[in-house]
Amino acid sequence: MKKLISTVFVVLLSISLIQAQEKKNKAKENIVVKVKEGAKPDIYVDGKKFDFPMELLDNTRIESINVIKGDKALKEYNSPNGVLLIKTKKEIDSEKSTVKIYKKSVYKEKEPLIIIDGKTSNQELLKKLSPDDIESINVVKGETAIKKYKAPNGVIIVITKKVKDK
Repeated sequence: MKKLISTVFVVLLSISLIQAQEKKNKAKENIVVKVKEGAKPDIYVDGKKFDFPMELLDNTRIESINVIKGDKALKEYNSPNGVLLIKTKKEIDSEKSTVKIYKKSVYKEKEPLIIIDGKTSNQELLKKLSPDDIESINVVKGETAIKKYKAPNGVIIVITKKVKDK
């Protein structure tokens, strides 16, 4: 009887651990873009205007997101509410694809690299920034983030209006 109870306990524990890992992996892939209430920025996907709700985009296919607002958005895109430029991942030919393994010991970060006005920063400083002070935000993921910034968890690049004015 004790063996049966212990076996059931081990099986239930294993199942719950597997489910917790699956939820954690799914949460990593989700990208959330918050937009001011009432403001609807123009959305461009791979250079083409996207006239549908952003929720229809598959988050796992997004490689990077650029946010443009203010005068630049008005001049270049005639969009007073800003512009989201979304670049999707290119299709991979399964026969030609390769698997690259990055050692966890090399990349210890769990959060994306944050660069504000050309300087490495952290989540706290990013949260303290007022949306009115931000000129643009660029999100880089995947191979590009690893090759260019050595950041396997992506990069958030923020340019403030103060830097633009200098």
